[in-house]
Amino acid sequence: MIRAARTALVVDSSACLPPALGEAPWVTVVPMTLHVDGRDLRDGIDIAIEAFYARLRGPGPLPTSSSPAPGAYLEAFGGADAEAVVCLTIPERYSMMGRSARLAVELLRERDPSRDVRVVDTGTAAGGYTLVAEAAAAACAAGLGPDRVVAHTQAVARGAQVIGALETLRFLTRSGRVPAIAALGGDLLRVRPVFALSGTDIRRLAVVRGTRRALRTIAEQLRALTDATRPLRLAVFTAGAAETADALAAELCATFGAQPVERLALTPVIALHTGPGLLGAAAVPDLPLPDPAPPR
Repeated sequence: MIRAARTALVVDSSACLPPALGEAPWVTVVPMTLHVDGRDLRDGIDIAIEAFYARLRGPGPLPTSSSPAPGAYLEAFGGADAEAVVCLTIPERYSMMGRSARLAVELLRERDPSRDVRVVDTGTAAGGYTLVAEAAAAACAAGLGPDRVVAHTQAVARGAQVIGALETLRFLTRSGRVPAIAALGGDLLRVRPVFALSGTDIRRLAVVRGTRRALRTIAEQLRALTDATRPLRLAVFTAGAAETADALAAELCATFGAQPVERLALTPVIALHTGPGLLGAAAVPDLPLPDPAPPR
């Protein structure tokens, strides 16, 4: 069988790829599932972002989510029109998608041992995951084989940094990590916890009052965690707080110097864990694509 591309890319919907890239023929987006009022909805397909955030802020039981099942990954891998497939996931600490993807690889190899599928844990999430996925998509579009796509993706992912600020602590009380009384006190004081995501480590960096101070702190902390000698790709991301994206991008430009800053609207599934109002910024090294090796 002659395939159309050397390497195809598979990601889940929390990668939040721009629509044009998510619809590229060498990219497959496997939707996560949102469980809302007894209905199972495909993330990014069956419910509008604004409607979902309004539901989160409203009364009643909170929605839940689940990772794509192995069968969804199996269908994506089997349907990829390419010599090989690279599948990206976020760390297993946050989701079962990595396990589902690897199980799908085992099932596929039982059917077709010749299929080449690589599962890569990006070690990041939210805007960092998006930037890493975009780098992987560019490597696939350039005609790179799977070895070079994986190597390039991992090199970008190793330098990924994500800084975010929550609007409220109320949604974290569901996990038991924040006592309900502390969450209420934080909301009354209008404080915003600022945190860093690096690998599987989430660290609280500061607790600030007000959105303006949060924007400045995000930019300053991101600058402190990145290598000032290397070119970077920057992005801002929001969950139901689109009005702050331009202000945060301006803070990044003031801190890093004038350069493009991508705006990302996060998928609703992320807001389930952070609550609406999340805002943040991500950076990855802007690495050149390696030269493609000749096809075997």
